[in-house]
Amino acid sequence: MAPRPGPKYTLVMRKIDRAKAISSPACLTILAALFVAISFDAPLTAQTPEANPSAGKLEFEVASVKPSASTTDLRAYVQAVPGRLNIRNFTPRTLIQFAYEVADYQVLGGPSWITSAHYDIQAKAERSPSSHQMTGPMLQSLLADRFGLALHREKRQMTVYALTAPKGTAKLQRTADGSCVLYSMDAPPPKLPQPGSPQPNFCGFPQTLVNGLNRTLDGKALTLAQLATSLARGELRRPVIDKTGLDEKFDIHLTWMVDPPNGQPVTSDGASIFTALQEQLDLKLESTRGPVEVLVIDRMDRPSEN
Repeated sequence: MAPRPGPKYTLVMRKIDRAKAISSPACLTILAALFVAISFDAPLTAQTPEANPSAGKLEFEVASVKPSASTTDLRAYVQAVPGRLNIRNFTPRTLIQFAYEVADYQVLGGPSWITSAHYDIQAKAERSPSSHQMTGPMLQSLLADRFGLALHREKRQMTVYALTAPKGTAKLQRTADGSCVLYSMDAPPPKLPQPGSPQPNFCGFPQTLVNGLNRTLDGKALTLAQLATSLARGELRRPVIDKTGLDEKFDIHLTWMVDPPNGQPVTSDGASIFTALQEQLDLKLESTRGPVEVLVIDRMDRPSEN
């Protein structure tokens, strides 16, 4: 999950770089296919605006929803600053994922156009709600009001992966004290480095670099539960459950290759994610079936322009 901002936090997800997928508290740049800085295998814990009536309905004062001029996700971004939320070039399906902090595989049903139509949203809020409020319950309210979104939760049996460590931790490198920058999700973000200075290594934030079919994941002070989360929101597109029983923190470096699109030849003999985990970290992914909480779309309408 993306860092929860403090009172003066400004969250900016910049234009998508097709070559890299970088995730850190200071700057979040991601591939549109992987979506934006959310925990993809997280349970559906985000409240709908109606779930806590005593808190009142969280909604924007005014909002503009217009079809995007582009039909590709490659120039999509989200910008949340105090009192304002700007979203560019998102499909309605991706908006649901973002607002409810779920993965693509956790959104079921809905009309076909929610995966092909793209929209730009500009919304203004009274006072200065946090970025997390605007991108969560307030965006949920906007989807209900402007798109007529109605949905419900269910548990479905799906393929899931269990992450295990059958050979122990011999190939896992424990994190040395002081080797990364600690970050509190309840505090204002650390200052950005000066131009030309190296980006600090934040503890607990894996970064995945993309080069064609090749992937490289690096992270300092990661728990294996965090590694499981990162794998789930990447190529696997399925929940990954940490069954290692290990609570220690490790420095993870992992390289693998994804399958090419249908019809394209394999141009590398790199290892799959399953083989790479075993050979490089002595970890194993085991396929099984289990209950997964999902959102089922009951209704969603095209919004009227304003």
